[in-house]
Amino acid sequence: MSDDEFMILLFSLAAAVAGAFTLAASRLHGFHTHANPGIGLHRVTVLLTLLWTAWVIRYHGDPSIAGIYVFLYLVMAYAVVKVFGQLLGPKALGFDVRREAFVGRNVPVALFTASLALATGLLIGGSLWGEADPLSDYEGGWWIPFAFFLMGWVVLIAATWLYVRRASGRFRMQLRREHDLRAAATGAVFVLASATLILQGVAGDFWGWREGLLGMGTIAAMLVGHELIGRHSDGSDGQPESPVRAAWVNLLEQGLYIALAVAGWFASRWIAGQYTQPLAGG
Repeated sequence: MSDDEFMILLFSLAAAVAGAFTLAASRLHGFHTHANPGIGLHRVTVLLTLLWTAWVIRYHGDPSIAGIYVFLYLVMAYAVVKVFGQLLGPKALGFDVRREAFVGRNVPVALFTASLALATGLLIGGSLWGEADPLSDYEGGWWIPFAFFLMGWVVLIAATWLYVRRASGRFRMQLRREHDLRAAATGAVFVLASATLILQGVAGDFWGWREGLLGMGTIAAMLVGHELIGRHSDGSDGQPESPVRAAWVNLLEQGLYIALAVAGWFASRWIAGQYTQPLAGG
């Protein structure tokens, strides 16, 4: 391990400890922690991130990731999901995990912010997928997966910010004051579907710009769909939407996100196949 890699390990350990201390549920009064599903959701998210990252390293990572480097990237993944997934990401969107999900026991906020943390975990683990340079013996370094993660995470937060801002604060009010689980679930599906698409750009070998732009274009389609469905369901008579209609609108929106994510995934696989097919007569 080189000097800069050792420094990154120390920095990751410090960030992991700082993030864990800032969010530590163990420092809260038992009234806030007893039977609190929000705390459980976020703990499961961290565990899934580590399992996902370990699985990627074991079966799809660069051959150079072995020994101490496995520990380095697992610590990095833990630090990233704590700092970017549970602190910076929710803060950028106007939420506070510890104050609202843990202390406030707000389950919709916990569900939505946990989806942000899980999406962050998907991206940091996915950035380790594939070889640094499959056409040569170059082994790369920690900055390559982290740079791809950071680019993907910025796109994820930007897309989610547009999603949250569409209704001029209505989404935050639904989660904070109305404790609307349907709205939180729809937002969580949007976040995870977006992360699935962005994952195509940060993971694996680079097969050209068409694959990366496909994911960004699909996310744009999701935002347009959210806008159109929101405008249609807002109504113009000033009357509140019926619960039955609201439930169907949420199901329609969630189905749209899932369908676009699946279509984008298959399209990206098709594009990658065009690059890897042998030449005719070869």
